[in-house]
Amino acid sequence: MRKFTITLLLLCLNFGVQAQQNLPEEKEELRTNNSKKNNIDYRFGYAQNPTMEAVRISGQSIKLDGVLDEGIWATAPVATGFTQRSPKDGGKPSQRTEARILYTDNEVYVGIMAYDNAPDSVIASLFRRDGNETSDWVYVSLDSYNDKRTAFTFAVNPRGVQKDILYFDDRGEDVLWDAVWEAEAKMVQGGWSVEMRIPMSQLRFSSKDDIKSWGVNFQRRIARHQEFNFWAPTSQSASGSVSLFGRLNGIRDLEEPNRLEITPYVSSVLERAPGNVNNPYYNENELDANIGGDIKYGLTSDLTITATINPDFGQVEADPATINLSQFEQFFSERRPFFLEGNEIFRFGGTKTFNNYGNPNTFYSRRIGRSPQGNLSQANSFSGNNLFDPSETDATYTNTPNQTKILGAAKLSGKTKSGLSVGTLYARTLEENSDYTANLNNGNSVEGSFIAQPSNNFLVSRLKQDFNEGNTVVGGFFSGMNRDIDDTYFENRLHNSALITGADFEHGWNNRKWIVSGTASLSSVFGTADAITRTQNAPQRYYQRLDSEGLSIDTTKTSLSGIASELSLQKASGDHWTWSITGSMVTPGYETNDIGFQNRADYRAITTSVMYQERDPSFFQFVNIWSFTTHAWNFDNDLISRGYNAGTYLQFKNLWSFNINANANFDTISDRITRGGPTFMMPGSWNFNFNINSNRSKRLAGGTGQFHREDRVGEYDHFFWGYLSYRPTTFIQISLEPEFGFQKDVDQFVQTRSRDAAALDDDQTFGNRYVFSDIDQTNFSTSFRLNWTFNTKMSLQTYIRPFIASGKYYNLKEFNNPGGFGFDIYGEDQGTITKNNDGTQTVDPDGAGGEDAFTVRPLDFNVSSLQGNAVFRWEYNPGSTFFLVWQQQRSGFRPNGEFNFGNDFGNLLDPEPTNVFLVKFSYWFGG
Repeated sequence: MRKFTITLLLLCLNFGVQAQQNLPEEKEELRTNNSKKNNIDYRFGYAQNPTMEAVRISGQSIKLDGVLDEGIWATAPVATGFTQRSPKDGGKPSQRTEARILYTDNEVYVGIMAYDNAPDSVIASLFRRDGNETSDWVYVSLDSYNDKRTAFTFAVNPRGVQKDILYFDDRGEDVLWDAVWEAEAKMVQGGWSVEMRIPMSQLRFSSKDDIKSWGVNFQRRIARHQEFNFWAPTSQSASGSVSLFGRLNGIRDLEEPNRLEITPYVSSVLERAPGNVNNPYYNENELDANIGGDIKYGLTSDLTITATINPDFGQVEADPATINLSQFEQFFSERRPFFLEGNEIFRFGGTKTFNNYGNPNTFYSRRIGRSPQGNLSQANSFSGNNLFDPSETDATYTNTPNQTKILGAAKLSGKTKSGLSVGTLYARTLEENSDYTANLNNGNSVEGSFIAQPSNNFLVSRLKQDFNEGNTVVGGFFSGMNRDIDDTYFENRLHNSALITGADFEHGWNNRKWIVSGTASLSSVFGTADAITRTQNAPQRYYQRLDSEGLSIDTTKTSLSGIASELSLQKASGDHWTWSITGSMVTPGYETNDIGFQNRADYRAITTSVMYQERDPSFFQFVNIWSFTTHAWNFDNDLISRGYNAGTYLQFKNLWSFNINANANFDTISDRITRGGPTFMMPGSWNFNFNINSNRSKRLAGGTGQFHREDRVGEYDHFFWGYLSYRPTTFIQISLEPEFGFQKDVDQFVQTRSRDAAALDDDQTFGNRYVFSDIDQTNFSTSFRLNWTFNTKMSLQTYIRPFIASGKYYNLKEFNNPGGFGFDIYGEDQGTITKNNDGTQTVDPDGAGGEDAFTVRPLDFNVSSLQGNAVFRWEYNPGSTFFLVWQQQRSGFRPNGEFNFGNDFGNLLDPEPTNVFLVKFSYWFGG
């Protein structure tokens, strides 16, 4: 062992001398004391478990300028000898890297020298903090919890752009975690160098131990080769990351850092919007001001409480425009910083698997501060029309806010020395009231107010305990919501409270090569009999299905409960083969939508996956081949999903890539498409998609892809997309992402009609007529972004997204084959249909059968939207920001249904715009 260590030291010295001799002159000289000690790969033991000693400094200052020229750096052990992860797993890096760590009572200093034998080829883009533009990077990750599952990661690029990431559960990444720290980078002779100053207050550790040992890893990313190098080797075949870190030993006598951070803000917003001049609440210019702030306080060295008071999220980008013709709510990702940061602790309900059926989301933070759920018509009906008489009213106007006001929210999070992870979130939203005016037909008006949204309390709590050095984890989950809705019109529509309780576990062995994991939870919702009946009839379960053997509505119930569970066995890593098998179950009564997100209950599913990877193939850079299967049944044992998938991903030597997926779906039963009616056979279909991407490290990069689907009854979907990115300079990035698609559906649901008692074939579909239509849809959208970064603290990001879509309905028809597939087209197979001048259609469903005709509203549509966004951000002090934001929205609608790209695109500017201007100023007080 001694001979090996001496040999290793000599080799490092030799390579270090050679590298110094071959360094080309480039920009500023590296003014470092080049003692032999600087070039030592300071580690003990094996390369798979590198170790370095921490060096404490006192009375000496480091000027943060990106140049390692202070003499104190020469006393620090040097981490070199990095190992490549990609493109060649386990290979030797193309460039040499040296990393050093020093610390004081209050901060950790990290110095990294990234040597490069072609400095002009270093990709040194300038962009906004936490951006994901193509660039070289160096990282340091600190497992200060010493749990082998969690790490605080800090990254810097050659221009000094900062990025911070929280690693959790050994390999998960929370890229939205933000810390307050400083860094500088400099292009120097033979490469580039970085200095970081990380306050101890931004890390989490126990101060009880006099001498500490932390996990540590360094990473170097070389963009032009798409090369990732690690100090502690992290193989592509490994199932984890943090558990493979090296060690940083000898950190001594740290005192409890001051962990109080206060960030107050003031903001002002001006909204200019079109409106109805007859609306007494309309103001062309709406000016508003807000004041609030965030507080972060370290209760202990392990636990931190974060709170927000009257939060303002005006700088957040708006949701994209879409078309939703289904009965299900559309999911939009959370974008608000407070609810994004640290949300990984609240994740619950999933297991370690490569393929599952998709479990309900137990915590969807966008429920907090959602759009009001009430309206004037419902409030007036509940009052017995005491607010106004609809029969004597010409027009009504309201002043309902777009979002519910969040009074405040607080999070408690952290991890104790014993391995207990804690996460608790509480939030309260205020009752929202809306003024209204009803103009009566006698010339008078009635004014008043109504409740648009009740006040809500939300509580989410998560506990996870690590055992066996993080290889075994047992956790619990609880969430609760209650609304103040007694004696209001909401009590017959919404739940007054909802609860979810659950537990999960994960156990890994053989270096986490194998993982078994499971989860189970119980949901309960409470409310009036009317509210619970609505829940039973909701699209997530449809208890009213008359052909269901196990489901029926109980109109007397005042609560509803259900269970969700999942169990997975995963071969998480290996040289070539990995696989997983997962069983899932959600009972019909399971409901999470008061605080989570759920589109379906009532299923049992088995999913499998098998993957083969070749990391050093002869003709490619990387090869991945996979196959997935999915089978699912509802609790009536109807087969609701049966699909098979195969695909491959290829990365070429020139760093281009190609992937293709092929899927086969066989005939299954849909218990949702008739929206509470009889089951429906979904015809089998096939589809495939592929993507081709160029080398993203180039100044001009792009890619394209397609999706094609057809089924055996003539439906089809064809989508085409692409992207183009261009860096004309190091500080400007331009991207364009267009998408175009067209599709035909033969089973678009329109409405349900009750049959007359004397109608022919009264029992054919259980007394109802289920009206469907064919529909042709076409849509086009493109996202254009231009980002201009003035320096590492100041940037301008702009975004434009035009969206146009059309839908043409034809062949109105009636479902005629419960449990199967079949329709009778009105006017051809049965009855008559008449198109009216106002766009409606009158249907006589049985001709001479004597049943009354009914009218179908106009269905065709042309929708257009143009969204624009510009955000100027200036971090004028660490943690302190100034925002100047402009947003514009234009929306148009025509009941035409014919897609004409030239006309539709040319008319995007016709609708009057809504413009929003925001100024926001915040200041960070902290240690």
